[in-house]
Amino acid sequence: MLTALHIIAERKIEEFFRKDGGPDLSRWRNKPLPVEDMSNVPQDLRMAYKILKNAGYVPEEVALYQEIVRTEDLLAHCRDEQNKLRQLKKLSLLKCKMEARLGRPLRIDSESAYFDRVVDRVQVRGGVNKRQP
Repeated sequence: MLTALHIIAERKIEEFFRKDGGPDLSRWRNKPLPVEDMSNVPQDLRMAYKILKNAGYVPEEVALYQEIVRTEDLLAHCRDEQNKLRQLKKLSLLKCKMEARLGRPLRIDSESAYFDRVVDRVQVRGGVNKRQP
């Protein structure tokens, strides 16, 4: 049984195709739609993630990372010293925000515990691994 909502939707769709001709879907004819890899997302969250993605939502970490990359690019091409100083301050703030969001430092330096674990696994020519103390 068709409800009023179904009838209105059908009329709007028909009107759209009559007036605008509709989108060109010929490239998808007889071809499967592209598969979105959501294997790393839990099954019960996949629909919500898909809706958010289709709505243009970007997680805060991704937006922060994109802003960091843009700021680093601006900094690399900056000639004005005052502007360069502002960009350095902005970059420092963005990195602090990202570190606070992730709960860990962004850089892997000799002070971090992760650095030691990585160095321990790296094989050096001749079969010797690890740093020399």
